[in-house]
Amino acid sequence: MGFIAKPFGILIKYIYEYLAFDSYGLAIILFTIFARLLLFPLNLSQQRTMDKQQALMPEIEALKQKYGNDQNRLQQEQQKLYTKYNINPLAGCLPMLLQFPILMALYEIIRDVEKYIGADVNKIFLGIFDLSVTPEWKVWTLDKADYKLYLPLLLFPILAFATTYLSQMLSMKKAKTKKDENKDAAPNPMNGMMKVMPFMTLIFGFMVPAGLALYWAVGNVLSILQTYLIRNVFTKKKEGSVKNA
Repeated sequence: MGFIAKPFGILIKYIYEYLAFDSYGLAIILFTIFARLLLFPLNLSQQRTMDKQQALMPEIEALKQKYGNDQNRLQQEQQKLYTKYNINPLAGCLPMLLQFPILMALYEIIRDVEKYIGADVNKIFLGIFDLSVTPEWKVWTLDKADYKLYLPLLLFPILAFATTYLSQMLSMKKAKTKKDENKDAAPNPMNGMMKVMPFMTLIFGFMVPAGLALYWAVGNVLSILQTYLIRNVFTKKKEGSVKNA
């Protein structure tokens, strides 16, 4: 993972020294914004692909009823349908696949921040939070000195959990609306995973340095804003262009 972390480490060091006023926490926030802006075109394409797939659900359900006993034929007919409407089902996975190496690289950087930014890096954010430390949920078992260190860090796993929950609820609300429009559609097996994801995020928040939870929370906030923009600006603008055409 070091070969991936190295270029991101150079970027974060530049942000830390020239844009973040030597603030490690602000450097992580600015890096998150940069990463999200970089992935925005892919996320826009992903959302449009998902909307097209949702619009095709009645036709897909009809194919399932017609070829449900012949899986090979069903897959062929579904592929013909996707080709007809210029849909690539795998395109929706690309942003998620690209976010994973970024997350792993950032974990490597935060785990050994002195190596990537410098020995004199200020790891204290807002004068309170040590972003290089992994939060501890059993704060009542700690002595007074450690209590003062770890108690503020509880904020980051909670923020990661809350923002993940809000992001997932927003996505599920959109899916529920589409399901109401098409009552015959089969249940989406991903809904169960989406409900579990916030709790998984909470657990991981106590397994990684607080800086990574900060990245995750800020990324979720940006994801919520991005979803709003895509649905209420870009998608509506495109629908308006189609109607006026």
